[in-house]
Amino acid sequence: MKRVDLKRILLLRITLFALVLLLCAIAVTLKQTRDRLHADIPRTGGTMKQLIETEIARATPPFVRDLHGIELTGLEGIGRLVHFCAAVTDIYSRPVVQRCFGDAEAPRWLPASLMRSVVGEEARYIGPVGKYPGIKVGELTVTPNFASVAQSVWSDIRNLLIITAGVLLLNVLVYLPVRRVLRPTDDILRGLGRMEAGDLSVRLPSFELIELQRISDVFNHLAERLENTMGEQRELARRLLEVREEERRRLARELHDELGQCLTSIQAEAAYARELAHDQLPALTPSAEAISRITAHMMEVLQLILRELRPVGLEAFGLVASLEQLIDSRNRSSHGRCLHTLKIDGDVGGLADNLNVSLYRIVQESLTNAQKHADARHIAVTLRCDGNELRLYVDDDGRSEPGSTFDGGLGVLGMRERVQALGGRLTLTLRDEGGLRVEVVVPADAGRPSPAANVQEMHA
Repeated sequence: MKRVDLKRILLLRITLFALVLLLCAIAVTLKQTRDRLHADIPRTGGTMKQLIETEIARATPPFVRDLHGIELTGLEGIGRLVHFCAAVTDIYSRPVVQRCFGDAEAPRWLPASLMRSVVGEEARYIGPVGKYPGIKVGELTVTPNFASVAQSVWSDIRNLLIITAGVLLLNVLVYLPVRRVLRPTDDILRGLGRMEAGDLSVRLPSFELIELQRISDVFNHLAERLENTMGEQRELARRLLEVREEERRRLARELHDELGQCLTSIQAEAAYARELAHDQLPALTPSAEAISRITAHMMEVLQLILRELRPVGLEAFGLVASLEQLIDSRNRSSHGRCLHTLKIDGDVGGLADNLNVSLYRIVQESLTNAQKHADARHIAVTLRCDGNELRLYVDDDGRSEPGSTFDGGLGVLGMRERVQALGGRLTLTLRDEGGLRVEVVVPADAGRPSPAANVQEMHA
């Protein structure tokens, strides 16, 4: 659906209507002038002929065909009504007298040549001039005075231009209050844009127009409900993350305390059995050594599981030290096949525990995805503190298919849930130089319980 600007459409349509109306009025004026001249010149030609014959009879003796001395003074009365040019020639087609009646000069914007092309050469009268008793003494040619006609038509067009200018001025006078009344639509659009960007605290002001005020009331009501709902969802997600992390900590403690001790005991018993078998029953030595190796492998696997469940030293040493330890361990485990780098900009200390854990988990999942699915050779992790925002970038140079959306997979879903619970945004985009960028933007104070949540917990 094509979007339109009501104010602009209104202004353009009225302006186009005024201009089209002006052109039509000019066309009608020119046509009326053309039709009038085509009718007036032939109709008044006979009268002009009679007036000229009367003037010739008074100015010259009978039976004299010489027309010199006539001045066409008898045509001045008609010349005030019909602007024309009269030319008289003698019987030998030699010009005797020529005179034009009306204004002498055509206006600059409407030349006589234009009026000549509009009216045409058909608007003329040609007739013989006689003298008593029926002697032809010359010929009369009457044509429009195109310069005078242009002046008259230009006066009409000028009046039309003034009327059109008045209509356009009225258009502007109508446009200004319409623009003032519809100006709040810009505030509405800005409010919708801020809400689309995730700012649910936006509210629309009061408007003079009743219809816009109703829109403002409905918008503010829906925005408030949406803000409360999203806040409750974030709080619920935050608590779920807390429960999940607490369960991870509990499981890690149980595995470390129970299974770790059992494996340590098995390792000690296997060592004792190996020494005893070596002295008394050599045939059992391979079995004792196998038990020792399997136990050692299980202890290594347990250590990996514990690190996945709860980062070692995250609470004691902070996020930066834990990320450095994660990067170092990934570099060691990759055996040179993939280089991991870490860059920290700004002070990222003093963050909430939930935020530290979520950032660590996102980095952990991003590194795993880049190595496992994209076969990356270089992964760069950047954590930057920009005022009240934290920005995390994980860039890799792995394989990526053009047009991929990266919306599937439990890993991405888990990262998105964590970021949404923190009130931030997660973006996955293809890099121009190849590979994928994971971008996370969260508030620096994210992860801390809201005042309302604290009150609820106190009442609980």
